[in-house]
Amino acid sequence: MIEQQGKVVAVSDGQARVQLGGSSGCPSCDAGKGCGAGVFGRLLKRNPVVLELDNEVNAAAGQPVMVGIPETLFVRMVSLLYLLPLLAGLAGAVLGYYFSLVMKMGAAASDVITLLCAVAGGAAAVFRNRKHSREFPPAFIVHLLRVVEIQKTGK
Repeated sequence: MIEQQGKVVAVSDGQARVQLGGSSGCPSCDAGKGCGAGVFGRLLKRNPVVLELDNEVNAAAGQPVMVGIPETLFVRMVSLLYLLPLLAGLAGAVLGYYFSLVMKMGAAASDVITLLCAVAGGAAAVFRNRKHSREFPPAFIVHLLRVVEIQKTGK
């Protein structure tokens, strides 16, 4: 299970709205006194994501919680979003190169055809992913795992 900490924003009817992300770093980094991760966080500013999940752990609003997705789902998502376009681009390049050999094109024309076919193959896979993206969210199972206990330091 791949886990990430979030914060419960609201609770109603057995559902919990959980906010994930959106922070740039730890309080020290945000104040400019830390290791510098806050600088990258501000540069790559992620907007928070709010998910509505079944509240099986009886979390209350304001509590930190852990959410998770199964590793198999993560691998499937990565394969669809990264591996499939890469393989389609490579297949397009091979077909383009083969086509240029059959047509007995010069070196420059062969390179251009190979590149165009590689881009077309990768783009076709990306558009296929976008077309079928509506089917993916129902399978996207995020679980509300547990309430995170906050440990207080004795300062």
